[in-house]
Amino acid sequence: MGVSALATGITGLKTSQTALSIIGDNLANLNTAGFKSSRVNFSDELTQVLRSAQAPTSGVGGKNPLQIGTGARVASIDVNNAQGSLEPTGRPFDLAIQGEGFFVLTDGTTDFYTRVGGFNLDRNNDLVDSATGFKVKGVGATINVPVSTVVPANATKIVDLVGNLDSGMSTGAVNQVVTTTSAYQVAGPAPATQGTSLDNVLANTTNYVTGDTISVTGDETNGTDVSATFTYGSGAANDGTTLGDLRDFISASYGSSTATIDASGNIVQTADAPGSSKLSVSLADGAGNTGATTFPGFSLTTTGSGDTYVTTVPLFDAQGKSYPVTLTFSKASTDTWNVVATMKPADGSVTSLGITAINFNTDGSFASVTGTKALTITLPGTAGTQVVNFDFGLANVFNGITQLSGSSSVAAISNDGFEAGFFLSASVNTDGTIEALFTNGQTQTLERIQLATFANPAGLTKNGRNMLLPSAASGQAVPRLAGSGSTGEIASGSLEGSNVDIAEEFTKLIVFQRTFQANARTITTTDEILQELVNIVR
Repeated sequence: MGVSALATGITGLKTSQTALSIIGDNLANLNTAGFKSSRVNFSDELTQVLRSAQAPTSGVGGKNPLQIGTGARVASIDVNNAQGSLEPTGRPFDLAIQGEGFFVLTDGTTDFYTRVGGFNLDRNNDLVDSATGFKVKGVGATINVPVSTVVPANATKIVDLVGNLDSGMSTGAVNQVVTTTSAYQVAGPAPATQGTSLDNVLANTTNYVTGDTISVTGDETNGTDVSATFTYGSGAANDGTTLGDLRDFISASYGSSTATIDASGNIVQTADAPGSSKLSVSLADGAGNTGATTFPGFSLTTTGSGDTYVTTVPLFDAQGKSYPVTLTFSKASTDTWNVVATMKPADGSVTSLGITAINFNTDGSFASVTGTKALTITLPGTAGTQVVNFDFGLANVFNGITQLSGSSSVAAISNDGFEAGFFLSASVNTDGTIEALFTNGQTQTLERIQLATFANPAGLTKNGRNMLLPSAASGQAVPRLAGSGSTGEIASGSLEGSNVDIAEEFTKLIVFQRTFQANARTITTTDEILQELVNIVR
């Protein structure tokens, strides 16, 4: 053992020191998102040959070479690119890749690659890396999330109805009725009756005199205008003086409906035929009257002899204002239903409903609609009408409305109309598409995140700050989309954790500590021998 042993021991110290540095780096980055651990591999150094190998002869056997190793060297430092575990953060722009892809960032000049998707929006609403400020690249450009975007309102054109109509409901006709919004009363207060004088109802503010008039206007069930004038007073030249006289005059003025006074004192105008109609009534004092009454308005409702199911569908106009339409379903026969559409007068009126019957198959699946599926409504403040079509599902398929035993549940599950919407939030899908959610429930696809893969990702050059650059060993970046092949999917609201195995690193730490100590012992022992040699010379 001499100087060569000293040099050999030093190589052992150096390789052990390199291994300890790598282990220390792994442990230091135990909590670094996206960090990939490394390992060191060793090889022996060139050997010193004291005697070459000799082949056997007829008289002497062969001899093996005499070789002395000169130590160890670092052969390679390999990167472990195994997938790290996903760590939830709850932030929508914290992204992790479950696969082999890399995010692509740019400083405007150079593209960098990283596994760490800790992103956020800067003041220009550009998606940037939180640590460096580098912009995240999308397909074709960097990514901007326009938070000031407004989705304009859209008028309803199609409504999808889905649900069940109870096959066990009793049959019966459904009629449309208009009823005063408040009852007529007399002092007490008590309900007015047909014999109550118009001057005695509490709504009367000034007594009528003979010749005063009350105008009766509205629409017949088929939409024909009604306009008639009730003249107050007794005798053949006049129409009467009581609430009952006014009721009779209203009935006579309408050819397809009948007016009554209910027990509460309401005037009720009922369509003579079942089904949807355009019935409406309005009362007003004449311009030159002495007497005056504050007449209540009329609201449109439905009544029927059988069971009914009612659902409300919100319809939107072009400005995004919602107008509720009430649909009342009634069973007409074993496999046939009727539907009536109504609106509150303040919300508009139903001009027409093309559905005269909804037909079902014997197995309860939807069969057909008699008539058309179009509903035409007139909204307040609009010059024209708005047409809405109902979709009941495919015929002979259980994907829309059904008639089965069980509770009725028909409702609008889809409506292509909506109010104006303002940006609410953004989310990232597994394929890297960024979607904006607006206050009206609408979504828009904004951008798609670009990923990249490499032929040899272990050959990438580390650039610090979790950034990587291509090298001759890694090959050039290949643009990819999330979800394609081995590129992997994107998990929003998570970051990829470090793949360092702390137990394995501690084990290696102990091993290389002992290795370092052993090589140090080689050096100290060699030093002692050299000292003995020096002493011999003396």
